[in-house]
Amino acid sequence: MSVPGEPFSRASLFLGPVLEGFGFQVIAREYQDGVEASAFAEYSRGPLRLRLVWEGTERALWVEAGLASGGSMITRWQDIEWIVAGEPLPLDRTVDDDRLDRLGQAVVAYLKMVATKSGGRADGQH
Repeated sequence: MSVPGEPFSRASLFLGPVLEGFGFQVIAREYQDGVEASAFAEYSRGPLRLRLVWEGTERALWVEAGLASGGSMITRWQDIEWIVAGEPLPLDRTVDDDRLDRLGQAVVAYLKMVATKSGGRADGQH
């Protein structure tokens, strides 16, 4: 039997250390109650924000990126797998270890893209 939100908890435990390894700190977590509840965990490194999202209705996990200034988002959240792929992808509803691996790989690829554009390193160091 699956516990509501279990995929989000597993993803948080898997991706949290990956993001922290790149210099991100968790700044917010939100959990809703109910069978189709949603949840997110937001991570920050400078102006860059990454957000792990569990959409309970769709039963899907993804990671979004955005920019903030002065505590307010200044860009829209964008799916990092779409950014890395260069095009919209079908919604991935798998929640197994392979899905977590794909999300982790997408995070690393996205951060390398950001580092290349900014002339820095993916780990946030210059």
